[in-house]
Amino acid sequence: MREDAYSDLHWYQWHSRYDDLESDDTDRLEVVQEVLASVLDTAPSGALAAVSVCAGQARDLLPVLIHHPRGHDVSARLVELDPLNASFLHGAIGSTGLTGIDLVVGDGGEINSYHGALPADLVLLAGVFAHIDMLDVHRTIASLPAFCRPGGVVVWSSYGPGMINADAVLAQFESGAFQRHRVIHGTRADFLVAAHRYTGPRGEFPSGQRLFSFK
Repeated sequence: MREDAYSDLHWYQWHSRYDDLESDDTDRLEVVQEVLASVLDTAPSGALAAVSVCAGQARDLLPVLIHHPRGHDVSARLVELDPLNASFLHGAIGSTGLTGIDLVVGDGGEINSYHGALPADLVLLAGVFAHIDMLDVHRTIASLPAFCRPGGVVVWSSYGPGMINADAVLAQFESGAFQRHRVIHGTRADFLVAAHRYTGPRGEFPSGQRLFSFK
């Protein structure tokens, strides 16, 4: 697969990769789901809030919420810009039996897309860092104290060309108020899935700020 293949497919078509059960993408998806389940395993009792940045078709979060014993404790804001993926999500959410799932059809890189959904106990950035430059990565990580309730967890992944910067992303998380919860490297394919727990105070919501743009 050539280096730019992740950026030149229509985002709806891109998700068809997960229909191949033997694909590298499906391996990564399973690890993300495993990490999400482990976060719910250790979450405090009571209601929980989650946000998914550039949710796509939410094939990572929704199945976990359906099957995990804590799934019905979670209210979630899913932010997705692509209209076909958003349409898919509307149907998927309606079939889950979950309540409290809020879909915003909007730009995941705009902080205002998350207004009213923060602070969260779980912030999901699946694949986002694989598609943005390092300046935007730094800006996004610097904004995460505004996303997280103290003790909240950020789950993120990277793959493809984004793996060049994976160590730098880990270092930025761990140089601040985020503590490593889990880091898993792909065995068959080159990817990384990580979870970091926020140990600092709630940050101020940076209203109107653009966090990132996809390359």
